[in-house]
Amino acid sequence: MVHDWPKNAAMKKKGTLLLFLITGCVLPLFSQNNYPILPKPSRLEERQGQFLLSANPIIAVAGTDPALRRLVETFAQQIGRVSGRDTKVFAGNFRIKDGINFVVLKDPKLGKSGYFLEVTPQRIVITAEQMNGFIGGLESLKKLMPTAIFSTEKVEGVLWRIPCCYIEDQPDF
Repeated sequence: MVHDWPKNAAMKKKGTLLLFLITGCVLPLFSQNNYPILPKPSRLEERQGQFLLSANPIIAVAGTDPALRRLVETFAQQIGRVSGRDTKVFAGNFRIKDGINFVVLKDPKLGKSGYFLEVTPQRIVITAEQMNGFIGGLESLKKLMPTAIFSTEKVEGVLWRIPCCYIEDQPDF
């Protein structure tokens, strides 16, 4: 009986290295937290719970900027296209309790491209002072949503939930 010891030792080393790579590099990608936002925001507070997108989502734009309204309407159309849900947009000087809110606010922390994003089980609020902030906040929100949001057609079987959190960021645009 001939033992091929060096070959078996080399195979064991390769197997150990492969196991290390899988557990050290690949598994963390699958078990990564619920906040896959890159680049990482300045401040991210993880919170308990999740926001579930309703059967008929409502998005409120607390402001009259036509560019902001177009941004929000495009987002609403995307939600409708991929989820099959009838998403409505309302603009004016109000907020809704159960839905998604875009709120204009002057705050020294916001500036040109800053935003606050708060996700609770009842509602989502994106607050910014200027359009770049709303774009950044919306992009972060999409990254928290199921990846189906980036589809070009309706996707079946998706649980439309978003993990609760609070984010402050001032990305460079």
